[in-house]
Amino acid sequence: MADPQPMYPKSRRSDLLIDQVGDETIVYDQLRQEAHSLNRLASIVWRQNDGTRSVEELAELAGAELGAPADQSIIEYALDKLATAHLLEGGAITRRDVVRRMTFAGAAAVALPVVLSIAAPTAAMAASGPTPPPDPGEDF
Repeated sequence: MADPQPMYPKSRRSDLLIDQVGDETIVYDQLRQEAHSLNRLASIVWRQNDGTRSVEELAELAGAELGAPADQSIIEYALDKLATAHLLEGGAITRRDVVRRMTFAGAAAVALPVVLSIAAPTAAMAASGPTPPPDPGEDF
């Protein structure tokens, strides 16, 4: 069976606040009020996604930047994580496709991409302050 047409993923850039901290990229999604921490590999993949590069080209770019070969399945895994975090435009990547094609063969030199996400409190929640501890003399 022939492979489907190559994917040309594109990173979402609107309504995001972006900061570089060492090798990691911190992305705050203003629409979803979520913060995402992208490790070095996920950062590279997200930064290079401009809608004109295939997964194969992204693997070559990531490998060159990391100084170690990056397998296409690792890039697809990164794209899946970025899509799950709503950091890609569109939804061309499915988890089933990624898992089906993932081999990790020859990818031992490259760490897995990591996207850690956390929901940020709204301004009203943040302004309310912590809940005081219960009075030790009260019955529960």
